[in-house]
Amino acid sequence: MNESETSTLPDHETFMRLWVRHQSQVYAYIRALVFRRADAEDVLQEVAIVLWRKFDQFVPGSRFDQWAYRVARNQVLYYRQKSTRDRLLFSQELMDQLADELAASHPARGEYLDALESCLDGLPEDDRALVQQRHEPGATNRSVSKLRGKSESAISRALDRIYLALLQCIRGKTAPQPADGGAR
Repeated sequence: MNESETSTLPDHETFMRLWVRHQSQVYAYIRALVFRRADAEDVLQEVAIVLWRKFDQFVPGSRFDQWAYRVARNQVLYYRQKSTRDRLLFSQELMDQLADELAASHPARGEYLDALESCLDGLPEDDRALVQQRHEPGATNRSVSKLRGKSESAISRALDRIYLALLQCIRGKTAPQPADGGAR
């Protein structure tokens, strides 16, 4: 059944069918833009509420997923406004680029984002703070070096070391496990 076929169903049933079909894709989209799983789940709930409240504005026959992504993007922006302090956030430009690419490709990246969240949480406090400072909107290695009283090259080397550690950690957490559990 495609979206245009559902227009003959009652609104509640139509919404539920469309939402169930697209919820996991919308969640993957949100999860790629919101680091913490609990926050992404909160945003997803808000998206569902907004979609339900505005379902009378949905045009039958149009793409529910694209409409849901637009609503999700707005909810992520609202989340970002509420949580700009003490959060590791992408710049607005990068978030917009990711949002556009994700809406077009429907990737399922939850496993990698969960691993990234876990790996970030496992970093030493100073390393985590450095990554957060560097990824503040508008931040550069130069601005972070001034803030920390270190050379720009020292900041670059530290970030390279941290990013390599994060990459190795993520690979370790997402590597396929042998079917026998690794026993020989």
